[in-house]
Amino acid sequence: MKRFTQFVFLFSLLMVQPLIAKESLPSFTLKENGAPTLHIKETGNGILVKEYQGKIILLNFFGKRCVWCMREIPHLIELQKEYKDQLQVIALHAQDAMTLKERSALEQRFHFNYPIYEYVNNLDFTRYMAARANWKGGLPFSIIFDKHGNAAQIINGYTPKEELEKIIDFLIKQK
Repeated sequence: MKRFTQFVFLFSLLMVQPLIAKESLPSFTLKENGAPTLHIKETGNGILVKEYQGKIILLNFFGKRCVWCMREIPHLIELQKEYKDQLQVIALHAQDAMTLKERSALEQRFHFNYPIYEYVNNLDFTRYMAARANWKGGLPFSIIFDKHGNAAQIINGYTPKEELEKIIDFLIKQK
């Protein structure tokens, strides 16, 4: 009887362990003036963004003084427009915080069609994603998540629009 009790206890522990682990995964709220509040939950393999469930997420870290970032922004705007039903670009400005004047100048220059968040206002999420993706601070830096929130691609540096389209098209075709 003692062995049976031990077996039942160990079996129960093994069955409950994944539930406990799932509950302990971190969650984050991204906030920024002029951008929607996003509710993000770590999945173990990636992230789920409550507001964009079922969409491919392209999380882009960029900087206001980064030449390659400025070259990449028009591509991200075009991709957001072309794939609006299947893709959501989310940007995190990851250099010293933009002033209102700098942000306004960027918005006038690019006419963003995706939300931009300051890393300093969302430090916990930025640090967490940097650690998970082994990001060392180089810009631009992107992580692409599939429709189920799984990290599908980590991109260090500038990527031409055509390469991003290949990744997005591949992920759209996945079930």
